[in-house]
Amino acid sequence: MEKKLLRLIIIGLAVCAVLTAAVIVVGNITNKTDSSVKVFIDRQPGEIRSLKVANGYGNYEVYYEDDGYVFDDMPANIVDEEGFFELMNHSCAFGALRVVKENADDLALYGMDAPRSIVVVTFNDGETFKLRIGAEETVTGNYYGMVNDDPNVYLFAEEDMLYFLVGKQTYISTQVTPASSATSPLSAIRDITFSGAALEKPITVKAVLDSDPETQLLAKSFGPATHIVQMKGVYELDQTYGIEILGSVLDIQAVDVIGYNMSDNDLTKLGFDEPYMQVDFSMKKDAETIADYQLKLIPYGEFFLATMKGSGIVFVINPPAFVTVDYTKLCMRWFLAPLRKDLENVTVEYGGSRYVFTSEDTENGDIKAYVNGNEISKDLFFSFYRLVTSAASDGLYLEDTVNEGSPLMTITYNYLDKSKAPDVMNLYSGSVRRVNVEVNGVTEFDMKASFVDAMINAIQNILAGEPIEENW
Repeated sequence: MEKKLLRLIIIGLAVCAVLTAAVIVVGNITNKTDSSVKVFIDRQPGEIRSLKVANGYGNYEVYYEDDGYVFDDMPANIVDEEGFFELMNHSCAFGALRVVKENADDLALYGMDAPRSIVVVTFNDGETFKLRIGAEETVTGNYYGMVNDDPNVYLFAEEDMLYFLVGKQTYISTQVTPASSATSPLSAIRDITFSGAALEKPITVKAVLDSDPETQLLAKSFGPATHIVQMKGVYELDQTYGIEILGSVLDIQAVDVIGYNMSDNDLTKLGFDEPYMQVDFSMKKDAETIADYQLKLIPYGEFFLATMKGSGIVFVINPPAFVTVDYTKLCMRWFLAPLRKDLENVTVEYGGSRYVFTSEDTENGDIKAYVNGNEISKDLFFSFYRLVTSAASDGLYLEDTVNEGSPLMTITYNYLDKSKAPDVMNLYSGSVRRVNVEVNGVTEFDMKASFVDAMINAIQNILAGEPIEENW
């Protein structure tokens, strides 16, 4: 794995950390005199050759090699740049608030007999600075410390010392999944599949793009759809819920890091080979680049452990919204709603009768409509079309439903584009005052049986030239 940090991380910092009144100011060097502040060293971060820290969390080293900095055994891509900036800025300028005890003999009073942290900084010119950080001063929260071979005990500002009192894992980026500058997650994420033990079957959401003819054909079933949802069947995506779920995949921030540089075997031992939830998604990084990602989650008390494929890092995260993704909410209620201009005809069959509805655009911009070849009022046709495409579920999911007998009604949408297979909706008797809806051989939802009655009445009225009742 790549270990070098980008050269610009430090070389690009043409600034220095300056201590004034216990506040580190990063910017152009401004010398100020303050008799209460003892400045030991004031250098620039790019002058650091190596930084060694030993504290209760272990030992680590940052060192310059070839054309960049290496942060111990951590790959460059997992280091939090902002945190790294701060660490290096605080490592090149040290100053004490005041002298606490000159020529201290009882070091235990200040925790200097067993320092909380030992910091050693070596600069490019060979100068070395050593700081030992002792106990916390109980009133102010600042820390006692000793510098190089100086026998005096000094008091250092808490905000300056905290960088050396934490483990190196503190400097790992908490960014688990990429963020996006797009205004909507539906614009950023192209295709996404949710799978794992939490789900009955994988759920896929696909963006309808010119570059994906197969998805474009599927989307014709729903008119101007931007995304489709697939599990057993195919539906148009409910964008409101889709934004909530897809948005929760992006810019996930960790609350802790369990480990890094972890092997596949390490991840398997944690249970990632059988994840509770797995998310595979492709995302638009810029105008020309689409990147693929895989995120896996396993339960961890009230949290989840998470890892991105190829990262070797295991994070602790709060439960994101997608771990409770509701398939029925992802799907738009309407079963089929193709555009009229995409259709060759709509066929309705029931009770042994068959009715074929067609329409055509005339040269003068008008529309003619027919049923079984007989011309009908275009207003009646559009009323019928609004009715037939209003077939919609109430959101109740039918699991492993087996339809019995013959369908009460069959509605078939035949397309002008013959590469698009017809959409076939069969309506079967269901529970009380309900019909099970089978679309292209898949039954997942039902709806009110009054739809069938409304369709029958509508066809009878069309044949008689009478208005249609569209509400059912």
